Amino acid sequence: MEVKQAKFARELKKFAKVGLDSSILIYHLEDVEPYSDLTEAAFAAIAGGSPGAVLSTISVTELLVQPFAEGQHDRVAALERFVLTLPNTALVPPSYPAAKEAARLRAKYGIRTPDAILVATALGEKAEAFLTNDAHLRRLKAEGIAFVVLDDYI
Repeated sequence: MEVKQAKFARELKKFAKVGLDSSILIYHLEDVEPYSDLTEAAFAAIAGGSPGAVLSTISVTELLVQPFAEGQHDRVAALERFVLTLPNTALVPPSYPAAKEAARLRAKYGIRTPDAILVATALGEKAEAFLTNDAHLRRLKAEGIAFVVLDDYI
């Protein structure tokens, strides 16, 4: 399987700000191949400031479930340090407007509540793209946000 990292990096540079799906963090932190090569490129670009990133605190919930379930408190602390120190990344809790927008997106597109909240948060923070590996979210492109799907670069 060839990873098209250069093409992926060029695509990311088109955007000033991207929203991050929970899967991007999980792939990166769990070193899930072949995606971790792409997430490494994404986090390097974000660390360099192009693009900036938006991360919903809902992603923190999704990220920490397994370590809590397995009693891995050191892992929980390590993951928290990673999330809380991400450069050029706004960590955003769901607001009332984001919750309302998530409900509209869920009703219109039939997506899962967590996905709706993540996308609504990205939209509310003026992200131009959403970095994910869920191709089904492309249905939301009419909302004025691009979807960068990792599988397109594998």
